[in-house]
Amino acid sequence: MINFFRHLRQRLLTQNKFSKYLLYAIGEIVLVMIGILLALQVNNWNQNRLDKNEEVLLFDAIAKKMNHNRFQHQRGLKKYTEVVNGARELIKLSGIPMHDSLRRHVEQCLFDVKKRFLMGKSNQTSIYDELIASGKLNLLRSKKLRQELTQLKANLQLLAAYEELQNNFVDNHLSPALNRQVDYISIINIAVNNDAINKVEDFDYEPLSANAGDYSNLLQDRTFLNLLAELVTHTNTLLPIYQRMGANIQRIDSIVKPSF
Repeated sequence: MINFFRHLRQRLLTQNKFSKYLLYAIGEIVLVMIGILLALQVNNWNQNRLDKNEEVLLFDAIAKKMNHNRFQHQRGLKKYTEVVNGARELIKLSGIPMHDSLRRHVEQCLFDVKKRFLMGKSNQTSIYDELIASGKLNLLRSKKLRQELTQLKANLQLLAAYEELQNNFVDNHLSPALNRQVDYISIINIAVNNDAINKVEDFDYEPLSANAGDYSNLLQDRTFLNLLAELVTHTNTLLPIYQRMGANIQRIDSIVKPSF
């Protein structure tokens, strides 16, 4: 075929048929351009196919990460809601005469106020970071998905900062106050309902006081009540962030899961 066109071009030149040669040359250029465009189209089609296959794999990875984040979100939101509810309940019970059934309720609340969770810190490297590091973020064609992943990353960073503040307050202020006045070994053993995994090992020890189970004085201690009020304030900063992350996860799921 190449030899045919070469001979044709030579014959036109030797016969001094310049106008026909010009038309031939233009036609040859057009054919070359069409060939290049077809090659580019095939290459683009093949690259788009590979990108779509890669996007499906990324959707699968994102969906699995969201399953993990959803579990963390539900658990963290539950724990911190219990912290707030426990602290508010203890404040509400201040000044009420203590009796057996109320004592058990107080012990559960005292157990709840020291609960914690570290969703933000445990996700310092998020799925967004992994996509950026691999250079694959732009393979996600959905602008909405990229925005949601960016927002989830920002919420995790904010959550980590506020979790640190809340946990430091518990460690440095609330726990020392409780440890001075509360028999926490008994409280933990009761609160976990004799769970063999979470139960503190039983051993003989000197009780905190003869009235270790009477929390009337504790619940009338102004300093302790103030600490509970501060705990509510610190923990309440976490709950809206958890709620926003829950909405993030739900919207991300709605984008990536229909592809399966």
